[in-house]
Amino acid sequence: MNTTNLSDLLKKRGLKATVNRVNLLEKMQKHGSAMGYSSIQNEMKPIDRVTLYRILESLKEKGVIHKAFQENNETYYAICGTTCDTDTHSHEHIHFKCSNCSSVTCVEQVKSINIKIPNYEIHDFSINATGLCFNCN
Repeated sequence: MNTTNLSDLLKKRGLKATVNRVNLLEKMQKHGSAMGYSSIQNEMKPIDRVTLYRILESLKEKGVIHKAFQENNETYYAICGTTCDTDTHSHEHIHFKCSNCSSVTCVEQVKSINIKIPNYEIHDFSINATGLCFNCN
């Protein structure tokens, strides 16, 4: 997706295509997998942490990005697919973290994953897996 497409995506989700939002999405896209908060913070300098937090929260709320993985006080964020929007996040897939290279990827399954728990209403779920990625295996 180029800068114009990213700007259009933000506008479709009711967000202004600010330089910082577009810049963040470009960096996440270039990274190629979910990006850890500390990496995002380093890439987005000199933006302060409060501004960065607000950018991430607004992008999450509007279905542009999602939390893909959390481990050892590090949160990883990934760009959402086309099925997400302001009202619905659809992430019924596996978030895989490589034990060797530390990359985090969203692994889409051919079969859908359905989880039902008696007497509970599930709104969202996340499956995290660790091991060796395709490149490190």
